[in-house]
Amino acid sequence: MTTALHDAQFDIHPGADDPHGGWLPRYGSAAMRTYVGRVLGAERTALAPSVQALATYIERTEAVRRLADAACAANLATIDQHAPQAGSVAGARIGDVGALLHGLNTVLTHAPGFVDGELIGLPFSAFLAEFGSTARGAALFRQPTVSLLMSNILTDWHAFLDSPASNAGFRIEGEQWLAPDVKERYRFALWKKDAGKPPYWKSWNAFLTRTFEHPGPARAPAPGDARRSGDRHCAPADLLASSVPRQQALIDDYRLLDLFEGGQVFQTNLGPYDFHRWWAPADGEVLFDPFTIPGCFIGQDRARGVIVIRTEDHGHVCCIALGMSEVASIAFDPGMRRGARVRKGQEMGMFKGGGSSFALVVEKPPAG
Repeated sequence: MTTALHDAQFDIHPGADDPHGGWLPRYGSAAMRTYVGRVLGAERTALAPSVQALATYIERTEAVRRLADAACAANLATIDQHAPQAGSVAGARIGDVGALLHGLNTVLTHAPGFVDGELIGLPFSAFLAEFGSTARGAALFRQPTVSLLMSNILTDWHAFLDSPASNAGFRIEGEQWLAPDVKERYRFALWKKDAGKPPYWKSWNAFLTRTFEHPGPARAPAPGDARRSGDRHCAPADLLASSVPRQQALIDDYRLLDLFEGGQVFQTNLGPYDFHRWWAPADGEVLFDPFTIPGCFIGQDRARGVIVIRTEDHGHVCCIALGMSEVASIAFDPGMRRGARVRKGQEMGMFKGGGSSFALVVEKPPAG
């Protein structure tokens, strides 16, 4: 797809038919509701420090407390308005701030796994799907300090996903991530393991960022394993903009929007069974230290990792890693630094916790 950069539209959601790219069942499904019921029904324990910080802020900030109460009321009203038919699973009744905080605290120790055979790959999104779909719920999570405190909670979750406690889904052959149909989907035999028997991988992130058992030269280098995306939803002018002054200064100093005007855009979406490491698309030199633009848990503003390579054969190439919801942990390889020489197929970085999309923008070739 060749397009003028200012007219291009990036797809930051997988699509209306599958808004979470295979990471979650459809909204309103029995598996989603069952999962939320389990979260709300879990034993209540002391809040983790990051969740307690959010609790304290809500309690001490009257306007935010009112907004949180209104969001809980809106959640209940929405569920009651769309009450399921008799005999079906009840809605996600997050009826007060205490239930909201308890749920967040519980999900902190939930790795992606399966409920009734359906993947709950985004535990926070599953828990908050109905709550965040209301105008007041979305407004609560867009409130700047709440957004920052949610970011701290997700940082704790990413640390959990790096811990041995997160590999629970890999401990019993035939179950969860080791079920025969699931193993077939991510091609179990292809990957290097940490051990030759369950749990195979030392953590959830060790599984997600797995490498090939036998990489070999026959495998063609590419940004990652995924499927091609459409072009919609978010303009590059929005993606290549940052609220962090030093990041915006780099974007402006290198005139990135002008540099890629009229260039070629290629984008793929990453699913839960895909390879989550990224490779350099061509030989070249890293233009500046890569950076990650912060995003929000709910809304269009996604975390975005940006690296630009001055290639030998294709001009400049901008690689943009797009995080989705709670899977926005973007990790660049330490070797990707300003002035570093890279070769085609060299690893550039990875998504930890998961990732939604990867985009390449290639500079327009000179005329003639």
